[in-house]
Amino acid sequence: MTSGLRTLPIRVAPLPGEALDSWLETLAHRSMVSFREILIALGLPGRRDGNLPDLTRYLEPEQAEQAAVVSGVPADRLHAMTLRQYDGHALVLHPHRRTVNRMQLWGRNGSRYCPQCLHEHDGRWQLRWRLPWSFACTRHRILLPHACPSCNQRTRHGRVSIFRDLPPHQCPTTLKPSGVLCQTDLTLAPAAALREDSPVLASQRWINDLLDRVEQGQAQSLPALRMIFNDLRALASWVLRIAEPDDFPTLDPHVEQACQDYAGDGQFSPSSAAVTAGGLTRAVHILQQGSDKANIATLRTLLERDGERLDLMPLGDINRRWRGHSTALQQLIWQAMDTRMANVDRLRFRSCTTRPRPPHKMNETLTAARAGRVPQLLWRGWTARFLPAAGVRNIGNFRAALAVALLLPGASKRHFDPLISMLGHQAQLDVHYTLAELAQQGHDGVLTGLCEIADYLDTQPVPIDYERRRGLTGEGLLPADDWVSICTQTGVHSGQETRLLSVRRYLYQRITGNDLRQAPGLLRITTAEAAGGVAVVPFRITAALLGTLDEYGENYLRGLGIDEPLAWEPPADLAAGLCLPGGPVDVRRAHRLICDEGRAPAVAAKEMGVALESIRHCFEQHPPSSPWPSKSGGSWVDPSRPVARRSRLAAAQARQQAHTVLTDEFLRSEYLDARKTVREIASGTRLPKRLISEVLNQSGLIASREPSRKLIVDEQWLREQYTRQARTLASIATELDTSPTTLTRHLRAVGIELRPRGGQRAVSRTELESVPPLIRPALTDRRCWGRLQRFRAAMEHRTLAEASRHLGTTRSVLYTQFAALERDLGVQLYVRPRRGESLRPTQAGQAVMDALTDSEGARPGGNTIEDGIPPASRQNP
Repeated sequence: MTSGLRTLPIRVAPLPGEALDSWLETLAHRSMVSFREILIALGLPGRRDGNLPDLTRYLEPEQAEQAAVVSGVPADRLHAMTLRQYDGHALVLHPHRRTVNRMQLWGRNGSRYCPQCLHEHDGRWQLRWRLPWSFACTRHRILLPHACPSCNQRTRHGRVSIFRDLPPHQCPTTLKPSGVLCQTDLTLAPAAALREDSPVLASQRWINDLLDRVEQGQAQSLPALRMIFNDLRALASWVLRIAEPDDFPTLDPHVEQACQDYAGDGQFSPSSAAVTAGGLTRAVHILQQGSDKANIATLRTLLERDGERLDLMPLGDINRRWRGHSTALQQLIWQAMDTRMANVDRLRFRSCTTRPRPPHKMNETLTAARAGRVPQLLWRGWTARFLPAAGVRNIGNFRAALAVALLLPGASKRHFDPLISMLGHQAQLDVHYTLAELAQQGHDGVLTGLCEIADYLDTQPVPIDYERRRGLTGEGLLPADDWVSICTQTGVHSGQETRLLSVRRYLYQRITGNDLRQAPGLLRITTAEAAGGVAVVPFRITAALLGTLDEYGENYLRGLGIDEPLAWEPPADLAAGLCLPGGPVDVRRAHRLICDEGRAPAVAAKEMGVALESIRHCFEQHPPSSPWPSKSGGSWVDPSRPVARRSRLAAAQARQQAHTVLTDEFLRSEYLDARKTVREIASGTRLPKRLISEVLNQSGLIASREPSRKLIVDEQWLREQYTRQARTLASIATELDTSPTTLTRHLRAVGIELRPRGGQRAVSRTELESVPPLIRPALTDRRCWGRLQRFRAAMEHRTLAEASRHLGTTRSVLYTQFAALERDLGVQLYVRPRRGESLRPTQAGQAVMDALTDSEGARPGGNTIEDGIPPASRQNP
């Protein structure tokens, strides 16, 4: 109850930041009464032994209410003059006793002071001087003394006597054994001066800003303030415990000397402001510098001094040691620990990044979710960035291992088998070896890049469900008809089945990201030749072909009910600022070396100083209009090599061209009005006659065309020209101004027998009767006279090779023709010579040669070698 209390006749307003005991002493001194009488007037009870707890630590609510009524100072202002406002943020008070917990936040008893501030404010003490975080006066640029210069006892320490009656600026310590009071004027106490640019003052200002936030009530909305003070305590005690000479070169000399002379373990707050200033200044610097390389190096130096202790501690114990501190400090510690950790643990703790954090058991769900966002093989673009210029032994294993390594950041365990199974790999992968190789070559940026990608996958949406893509079997992907159609559209040679299978495998891997070594069915690669066929596809395709294949792949996915993009990769911006082994590729130079100069991709990569996989990715991202014209492998697009006339590609291209050229208007103009024949239209359009006839039939123009004029020609003249003079149909048709087809129909109409196709002309019965019976079986047609002539001429030479050069043909043609003669006559005509022997006819062969000489007068005119028989190389056997 406060209704019976009397107010004080003299009131003293508290100074900003003044401590409660200082205000009480000032109030007693101004009222000219003892300290005990002021306490009684304010309703603050003392003890029978004349001592009372330090009220500056905290007031009970009812005590504050009574004192507010008596003194006229609001209760909240009285509470602000106690350490209660810092409780839980800058220090920890015992909940039931008026004591400061010295084991937490460097709690301490007593108070430091600034002599000049005491002098300026008539001995009134600041509340902050009681905190361990106050070690310097930023106004007067001095270190705060912590004890009386005469009795060397800590000021404001221990219980407060209610019987004292001294001015606040004098030391109230009772000297032993005399029992008299010290009464030293503390305003005259010596204090170490600090230079204006001293880091100690800068650190004190930084800490004062934190204390301002606490006093302004921002601590409730900023719970990290306690973490910051806890970090300062941990770092300062650590620095002081393992301090060595020259650890404080930038501080003031007396501060450096005090830190070197300090023999404590840093667990409790040092009494000396100089020692506190040294530890906290370095702690503030560490927190302020963050992930700066020099700052991390400083922490690594501290860790090296604790090396023996750390070597005996597993990572879990180290994690528990720092788990109660701020995230920022934990990240700094793990960054400094990075060089002492295995590569697998560096990924698990992300210590190779600027945002490391220890793994947690709850991360297993996150790892499983991330597995659905990672393909079996690492994306080709990131493979190119992570791949050293010298390349690796097996690019497939490299990509698979790094894809598994993407699941390591945050993984609670070090085992690889569960991670390998998550990506569907059927074989074991040496992930540890791959990471070790990269680290030994100085490519730590790869580990950082893997962590950056993992963080992106965990926090950003990924447009592709790779878990579902891994289940695709590729059934119905790119059949032959679709491939021919795509080649027709893009002007690419369709090639053989091997080329189609390589493109199908390439497209399947582009869609799924799977390892083709364990793909289903025919898509699986089992030989090095098959792997090489897929690896060369990016160098063979053009921009048009790649775009068409991607469009086809997207349609294929939509047909399976998958509305996702064909391919995707994490953005390249994640590599910003990282030192990665794979640098950018000069696109123009790569195109020039490979496409224009015809260099092999491996040779071009070596000349450019990049990995082959980087060149391959470059061609995927920037496909040329004209691909690699390798003569050994055969270019898919080569203007100098025409398309085979009877190939599927030629037929498909012809149909596409016919759809564009053979319009109804064109056919009416050429076929009906100009009355051109199908052959003439085919010659003008370079389209197959059969295709033109098919289009004419479908359009019904053949039936609508008027019949051509009737051919009128003398039958005897025609029989003489065709049968006896053996003129061709084309030459006769040209002379009669008609077509060979019309002439053929007329010959059949008048009963003239057509000669066999291919230029064969049968020997008449009269001619057979005039030749010797020995050679009659060989005269199956008129061309056989030429074969017999060549046989006789060849027997005049030593070898068939010599004879073929003389006759303007090849040895294989002569051998085939002579074998046909032997087959028709049923005898062996010449002896096959051995090495060093010459050609010679057999007895039967000599008889055939003699009979041929005797029958020269019966040969059909003009059918000899000398009279213009076509060269043997163009004759059918």
